[in-house]
Amino acid sequence: MELSYFELLQMVDVSISRLESVFQFWLSATFAAIVASHLAGDKLTKVYAGMLSSLYLVFTFSVIVRMIAWRDTLQGYFAALSAIRGEQGGAGMMSLVNNSIWATVLLGTIATVVFIWHSYLTSKRDLASGSNDEPLGSESESTL
Repeated sequence: MELSYFELLQMVDVSISRLESVFQFWLSATFAAIVASHLAGDKLTKVYAGMLSSLYLVFTFSVIVRMIAWRDTLQGYFAALSAIRGEQGGAGMMSLVNNSIWATVLLGTIATVVFIWHSYLTSKRDLASGSNDEPLGSESESTL
């Protein structure tokens, strides 16, 4: 069954929306991992840092597989549109968008894993040095 030009345009729109949705889902989880490792830095042990890093990497792999599937689907729709129109359209823009997404995923994944381990090492160093920084407003502060 062949799709009409209008149906192909709708499928392109749906595929782009799905790809963006998967990317936004990954981005939200990335910030969640960063915030969790930062806020729970004092409770972050080597085992927990390893588990958080592993879960994050498995999740990222899963997202990458989904993004590849949706990208391939989108490319198929673009190829069908090009066949109907008789010209190659949008290939340069798609390449730019695709490369920017992959660069963001790659650099974001590396930065997130580095941040998780940085949080672990920082909390370990603070515990070893006996740093006991108390927040503002604690009882040990002198009052005016």
